[in-house]
Amino acid sequence: MVDIQFKKSNIMTGIFLCIAFIVLLLFIFYTSSNSYAPILIFLICITLHILYFHKIKFWIDHKNGRPGLSIEEQGILNNTADTSIFIPWEEIQSFESGFFRTQNQIFIKVRNEKKYDQVKRTTYLTALNKIGRLFRSKPDLLWIDVDVLAISEQQLLTLLRSRLAKNNRQG
Repeated sequence: MVDIQFKKSNIMTGIFLCIAFIVLLLFIFYTSSNSYAPILIFLICITLHILYFHKIKFWIDHKNGRPGLSIEEQGILNNTADTSIFIPWEEIQSFESGFFRTQNQIFIKVRNEKKYDQVKRTTYLTALNKIGRLFRSKPDLLWIDVDVLAISEQQLLTLLRSRLAKNNRQG
């Protein structure tokens, strides 16, 4: 089993930037005319979501010693999404580098993508996922956010592909 830890510096930078952006938006909100209020409130809500579900959650996981990604004998456990997900090797077809949520990430190509759009989540995340499906073609739980991991994208791709090839030879 290989555990890839969260990268503390990237998480802290993300937390700082989110808080700074919220402060800036609040400053603009209080000093500008009311015509900007709806968009500013919307941006504050989005930033709060990112701060909590993508930065503070990772920080808590990091502090508790939980790895960002676990490569196990039976599959991989991805903790870099808003909901942790285990994906068995038998379901994985390949790993691809891609662009998701304004950054390069690794996509886990599986045999049945629809299964991962129906994973049980909190009511809030389920509702958000339904809206998100209108704007994306691939389930968000199948993306590995390499930016928060203590490994480069190329190193991780090489590791995942070699482990998948090993599993395919054995299986």
